[in-house]
Amino acid sequence: MLTIAEERLLSLAQAHNKEVSIHLYGQEVNPETYAINKADLLLKGEGDEAENIRHASTLSQDAFINRQFDFMLSNPPYGKSWKKDLERMGGKKDFRDPRFTITHAGDAEYSLITRSSDGQLMFLVNKLSKMKQDTPLGSRIAEVHNGSSLFTGDAGQGESNIRRWIIENDWLEAIIALPLD
Repeated sequence: MLTIAEERLLSLAQAHNKEVSIHLYGQEVNPETYAINKADLLLKGEGDEAENIRHASTLSQDAFINRQFDFMLSNPPYGKSWKKDLERMGGKKDFRDPRFTITHAGDAEYSLITRSSDGQLMFLVNKLSKMKQDTPLGSRIAEVHNGSSLFTGDAGQGESNIRRWIIENDWLEAIIALPLD
């Protein structure tokens, strides 16, 4: 059974005489949410897609290290500590994940590592590392964040560096802020 989004994508492709294939990949750290997601796909007869759902931490146990994607969607946890992941990744001193320490603006060790008290921007960096670079259309990412992503972190720190990196690469298309309630 196709979702509304899949139906629209297939219809759009057909209107432009293009062929597309849609495959779902996902990763979830919460065992209950993971199980519900996998079971839902299996019950809908999507066994092949269910195999693409992984149970592990996106930050410290990336299940799709060498994959790039056309479209990515995430709703990372707001204000949730990622200290356990940071420790699994070597701690601040020995942190060497190429997703989060990059070469940018002449700096070979440009840090995209945020404060361990809030990891929501780390999920965005993970998605940015999976963007297609060698295709005319590239990739599209949509993420749901709370307002802190727009203003936390001093200049030169991870949060600020992430925002700078996104702007300087001209990757930002829109920020949609919703009112309270």
